[in-house]
Amino acid sequence: MPKVKVSEIRVEKERFREDFGAIEELAVSIQRYGLFHPIIVDRENNLIAGERRYKAHCVLNLDEIEVRYVEDADELVKREIEIEENLRRKDFTWQEEVKAKREIDKIKRELYGSAIKGHGGGWSLRDTSNSLGESIGLTSRDIRIAQAIEDNPDLKKCKSKEEAWRRIQKNKEKDLVGELATRVEINMNTKCLHRGDSAVEMGKLDTGSVDLICTDPPYGIELQMKADGNYKSSRPDYQDDVAHVLNTIDKVMGECYRVLKEDRHMYLFFDPRHYQSIISIVEKVGFRYCETPLIWYKTGGSGPAGGDMVWARNYECILFCYKGHRALVKGGESDVLTVPRVAPQYKIHPTEKPTHLLRYLILQSTLPGELVCDPFAGSCSTLVAAWETKREGWGCELSEEYYTKGVVRLEQVGRGQVAKDDGGENV
Repeated sequence: MPKVKVSEIRVEKERFREDFGAIEELAVSIQRYGLFHPIIVDRENNLIAGERRYKAHCVLNLDEIEVRYVEDADELVKREIEIEENLRRKDFTWQEEVKAKREIDKIKRELYGSAIKGHGGGWSLRDTSNSLGESIGLTSRDIRIAQAIEDNPDLKKCKSKEEAWRRIQKNKEKDLVGELATRVEINMNTKCLHRGDSAVEMGKLDTGSVDLICTDPPYGIELQMKADGNYKSSRPDYQDDVAHVLNTIDKVMGECYRVLKEDRHMYLFFDPRHYQSIISIVEKVGFRYCETPLIWYKTGGSGPAGGDMVWARNYECILFCYKGHRALVKGGESDVLTVPRVAPQYKIHPTEKPTHLLRYLILQSTLPGELVCDPFAGSCSTLVAAWETKREGWGCELSEEYYTKGVVRLEQVGRGQVAKDDGGENV
């Protein structure tokens, strides 16, 4: 391989790279192992490629440096020069840019060998980033985007590499959820359901032990289900007056905030007539919330109207609250959740929520194996939905009647005798 005097190498004053990284480290490597590959020059000794190697020789005060003249370069070297020059002009689309970065890194490693961690020598990712004049984090990210595009060509449709990177990270999270789902085993048993006052029973849970609160407290509208599926008021053993209900929710929300881990969510069903009172309560205990509630649009028949001047109620509101920040598993989904109501013949509780709706909320806010808590368990739909999605469940129910029915339901689920589902697949 021909050599020329280092002093005879001509370097343009304005070149692509300004930050040459750890030249001293490269100099030590050259001193120990020699130059893995010559610099590229033309016949007038104008430097074309290899400025870091040239500068390392200057640091070492070496007299000569191995060169390869550009007309003698093989196809790999020519490809190296072509890509580097295109990157310097920065005339690529983002898809071409990330592909070029990956290819130039691959070519450099083929030409000079891959660096061995802790031993130096060869070409490293840091060398690629230095040659491009950018941070190693940016180079690493772009190369990973290029690799992901090979596996998933649809990523090319993203408007920017930032959008592509977000999609890649989201896909990784989905893969993680899928992997966890194959490993996690949840055994359904009745011990997850507790009988008693919600605030008292939740007081027995450790602080920061719950991953999601999903609950449907009494609405404070003094209703009782009649045999025909409609409602009447004044049930002696069921206190549903407004003052009592809001006081209960106040106490329970304090416990909800205490037991919920940082960066976790809560879904709270509520009657829109008490919206201001509900948000005052959750805000007071420390929750942040989305001011626009989620809407459960209940298909499968009309709700009870109650008179010829009243519209039938076919929706319910859900307040989305959070403690800290945790991204939804799938962001940007509609806040109108279309799910059929539970048919009267399958209900064990007058205000029973469909498990399909609850599964959707749980899947949006948790990972397999995490703990879902429902302080107003009622029909135990939340506990069943948690089990169906491979989450742990904890629930509490004050009514002896519904506690007993809940235990029976959980026993049936545990034996594989799952009650007829709501059948909703519309969310």
